[in-house]
Amino acid sequence: MTGTTQARASSAIVVSTLLWGTWWIPLRQLEEAGVGSVWAMAAPMFLPLVLMLPYALPRWRRLVTGGWPVVAAGILIAAAVALYAEGLLRGHVARVLLLFYLAPVWSAIVGRIFLHVPITLRRTLTIVLGLSGMVVIFGAESGIPVPHSAAEWMGLVSGMVWAGGLVFLYRCEAVPVLDKTFVQFLFLGAIYLGLSLIPGGGGWALPAPDVLTPAGPWVLTVALLWVFPLVWLTMFAAGSIDPAKVSILLTLEVVIGLTTAALLTDEPFGIREGIGAVLIVTAGLVEFMFVPKGKKRAPS
Repeated sequence: MTGTTQARASSAIVVSTLLWGTWWIPLRQLEEAGVGSVWAMAAPMFLPLVLMLPYALPRWRRLVTGGWPVVAAGILIAAAVALYAEGLLRGHVARVLLLFYLAPVWSAIVGRIFLHVPITLRRTLTIVLGLSGMVVIFGAESGIPVPHSAAEWMGLVSGMVWAGGLVFLYRCEAVPVLDKTFVQFLFLGAIYLGLSLIPGGGGWALPAPDVLTPAGPWVLTVALLWVFPLVWLTMFAAGSIDPAKVSILLTLEVVIGLTTAALLTDEPFGIREGIGAVLIVTAGLVEFMFVPKGKKRAPS
């Protein structure tokens, strides 16, 4: 794997953080426009699947030959995305974000066990910096953050599931990106509907006709400008770089999410959050930029 390929994959992940970090905004706008209907929220999860059918149907034989790793990756990534989305809708953006971004820890452990990726000194530093930032934001006196609500549990579990999904994606490097993306969308909408059955979710009544009109543009916006691009960018990158590095680079999303939440909601963003955000960004930069002098960046 060339350094150019890894650089492109890393860049794709960094770009995707802009979408991941702001995804909560159109999600909540759609929820408001759809008056909390589960069907309005699930629509942008199903729409990419419908739009990709003309691409996928003629290729169904090749899709089948991808084998169980592609299916496992699709199910796990879809579950992570659905859990993350529902957590953002139900809970505080900052807490769900930060609980999800324990993912680098899970990715490093899972990658070491299943892919034999070494936990190097550099990777240890990135993990320590990232976790330190989270401790600062939550407050050192509170210790390790423990979920207290369904939304927070969704944030934590989504990070764990995400780490497992990245391991399988890493084993599917030879599978075309659009094929992996389609398989993920096969499961996303159904998993999201299943999560909505957990008490505290939206209502299952179909939106009234007068609700569908304002909700329609938000369905298209969420599906085409957020869901499809962020999934495709992740699929493109995850087959080229190891799971821990993907998760670490995605921590840049924390800063974007915290900043937008502070500006657009009543959630606090003070000195503590600022220091924590700096630590988390530094963790990503160490992994992405720091290479000992005289050495080329080797594949992770």
